[in-house]
Amino acid sequence: MLLNHLQPSKVFQRSINPANYRPEIDGLRFFAIMNVMIGHLLERVERFWIAPNPQLDNGPINAVLHFFASPNQGVLLFFAISGFIIAKQMQDVAAGRFDSAFVTKYYVRRITRIFPPYYFIIFSTFCVYFFLGLQPSGLNRSAISDVSLPHSLLASVFYVHGAVFDSLPRLYALGWSLEVEVQFYVLAPLIFLTLFRGDDRAAPWRFAAMLAVFFAVSFVAINKIVPVNSFTILSYIVYFGVGIMLARHEGAFRRAFALIGSRASLVLGTATVLGMFWLGTAHFEPLAMTLFSWAFSLGIIVILFGLAFQPDTLFGRFCRLPYITYIGLACYSLYLVHLQLFHIAAQIFARFVPINYFTLFGGFALIMLAGLIAGYAFFVLVEKPFASWRPSSLKARKTT
Repeated sequence: MLLNHLQPSKVFQRSINPANYRPEIDGLRFFAIMNVMIGHLLERVERFWIAPNPQLDNGPINAVLHFFASPNQGVLLFFAISGFIIAKQMQDVAAGRFDSAFVTKYYVRRITRIFPPYYFIIFSTFCVYFFLGLQPSGLNRSAISDVSLPHSLLASVFYVHGAVFDSLPRLYALGWSLEVEVQFYVLAPLIFLTLFRGDDRAAPWRFAAMLAVFFAVSFVAINKIVPVNSFTILSYIVYFGVGIMLARHEGAFRRAFALIGSRASLVLGTATVLGMFWLGTAHFEPLAMTLFSWAFSLGIIVILFGLAFQPDTLFGRFCRLPYITYIGLACYSLYLVHLQLFHIAAQIFARFVPINYFTLFGGFALIMLAGLIAGYAFFVLVEKPFASWRPSSLKARKTT
């Protein structure tokens, strides 16, 4: 009986409705979080292991490591997944039920899912930095800042550090992306209330107009055509918009990608995942080149979604493998804890272990495994309990 409760499917799964569960979406989250984790760890490999050791001068190996040291596209894939998931939730609500009670329940679900684990990280980090005076070296942009730790904490608590200071949060550098996510969650009911207004709530022209507006807003924000801070929803809303469009036209995308054979799906999927890493190190100039960057970035997202929609292909089946979906389920916890662990572990490893290519690859594997274990522990002990918690008033309303 005890072993039955310790099955991975029971330990790692959140409180979700099995009828609505989409394992392929957790498969997509797997690709996003692995892009982020591999990229961040290899950034530290380059910074703390390769740069101080001139004997590691094998050009081809270093070039491969640098190629994969690019976590950016995984974050953008997360944005599109969020747009897709929220759109699916909103589309399933009947016209007469999209009211204040639904919106309240929506916000409570988001708050209990997102806020507590994040607050745990930033408050514990603040205590270590501010009261104990301990701060790892080599944090680069988040450490070199004119923003004081108390001010950074206050802004991070309200998810506005990027909007106020136009810089990475000092307590948790990756918090900028969580701020963008929360800003989208706040705006989502208003977006869908506008889309669903009137009788024909699913009219394609409305979604096309929405995406055009999102493109225009992001283009203006990214290229600083008007003075706005970079780390806000304005710069990235187009990725959420593409996720919304994928949800609206999922049937069409399913039919289009069904024409791709099973083996071809695996080849195309592998190439697309490699493209995620390539795009992270590619350089695009402002203005017109923004369109080329979007073409690659959004194209990668659309292809991955389209391939994942196919349950009978090799790529689609890979996205639905149990241990792939377990990693996807725990992606938020993995996202929250991996960078701190990687940063500290890489420096400790560099100090006490002779660095050569053998120990480099061995150390990479061990630290990656430690990051997965730490993320799973955080998921089970912190994220999952809060994700399943609801205020008693909402529970009573649900049972009546």
